Amino acid sequence: MSDFFVDTSALAKRYIPETGSAWVTSWVEPQAGNVIIISGITIVEMISVTARREHEGHISTTDRVRLQNDFLLHVENEYLVMELDKDLLGEARNVIVNYQLRTLDALQLASAISAEKTLGIKLTLISADQKLLPAATSAGFVTDNPEGDYPLIARI
Repeated sequence: MSDFFVDTSALAKRYIPETGSAWVTSWVEPQAGNVIIISGITIVEMISVTARREHEGHISTTDRVRLQNDFLLHVENEYLVMELDKDLLGEARNVIVNYQLRTLDALQLASAISAEKTLGIKLTLISADQKLLPAATSAGFVTDNPEGDYPLIARI
């Protein structure tokens, strides 16, 4: 069993088939036995991702509704959510200054930092975001990218 912080760019691959989807599904499904931690902002971002895919014509309205409902059910039953509170927002301000990230990436990294502090565990941060990954590495996280050639989790 492993502990993962998963940002939206990686978690979306569980719901929408794209590069890295099979890999993400292999360790995010409950039967894999891993702890999956997400930021509260991921809930809003996932609704945005599915709505955008519908507006672009990549998925139907029916598929969007199903994907959103599946995701929200998983939020309730499978993911540990780091809520955006004043401490996390303060951490996000520090992240912006220290790692020059934009707001949503800073909230993701701050959520991962807060999760490690709150839970007292070491997390692997999973993201397909090319700006977030180096910042997370600089912040001391082991990172992995579902779009990479040799994902770390496959070697564990």
